[in-house]
Amino acid sequence: MDYAPVLIAIFFIAFAYAVASSKGVVGILASGLALAAATATLLAGFEFLPGLAKTWLDISTTWRFTLGVAAGAASVVFLASRIVLAFILKRLFNRDGWLHPLCDGTGGGILSLGPSLVTVFLLFTCIRAAGTVQELNYIDSLAREGIRSMGGSIPSYPISATWRNAIERLPFLAPALDATDPFSRRPARNAAAFVLAHDGVALRNHLVAQPGSGVLMDSPKWQELVADPEVADALAKLDRVALVTSPAVRVAAEDPARRRDLTSVVLEPAIKSFVDSLKSEPAPEPADDF
Repeated sequence: MDYAPVLIAIFFIAFAYAVASSKGVVGILASGLALAAATATLLAGFEFLPGLAKTWLDISTTWRFTLGVAAGAASVVFLASRIVLAFILKRLFNRDGWLHPLCDGTGGGILSLGPSLVTVFLLFTCIRAAGTVQELNYIDSLAREGIRSMGGSIPSYPISATWRNAIERLPFLAPALDATDPFSRRPARNAAAFVLAHDGVALRNHLVAQPGSGVLMDSPKWQELVADPEVADALAKLDRVALVTSPAVRVAAEDPARRRDLTSVVLEPAIKSFVDSLKSEPAPEPADDF
């Protein structure tokens, strides 16, 4: 089901509302605010630590090192914030506190919406990241030599990428996630997809013929990116995160000449139609044995 993550999010929000209404909102609120602080630390660290390390320490960091440091800092922030916030909120919501009427019931349920939305935001961000990695792996497989011989054995388009695309169809959500998600921004991840598709003759020709991707796929920029040392290294190591976050891909994605098209293009229909075309081709006849 394409919209399974949305249904899960709605169920979680309703469940948190019911729990806060009946058992109190203090614990949910403390955990939600702590999770918000930790998530902000994680995403900001992944986004800005490489630049800070290069500027102040003159060292280059891998995305794995950056993610590890950011995750460690986020864990510390979550634990410390959870303890401090629980102490403060218990005082504010106790029987003598001015917020006590909102401790449970309808008021508590309404206050639980904030922490619920933080959790949903983190869920959607993780789904976007997984969808991007799986989609890039899928495109890389389709671009390889001999893909036509696989025919009906080609697996379906990744479900995580389908979920990601369904999430981004919700009004205003894709631009908001682009602004906060340092990895799965639409321009950069689509630029990485075109780099991977460039070497597959059949896939490239198919994308060139599609109305949504044709002009972008026909650009000579992807061949230039393949020659970039960091991009070439990421391609050789099959490192999708390094590919999307490489400076050359990011610069190409933010070029005003193509940024709007890279933001709006959705590759799922074109990729599915390419796979369908391969499955509809007659299987190659086996060679005669003598």
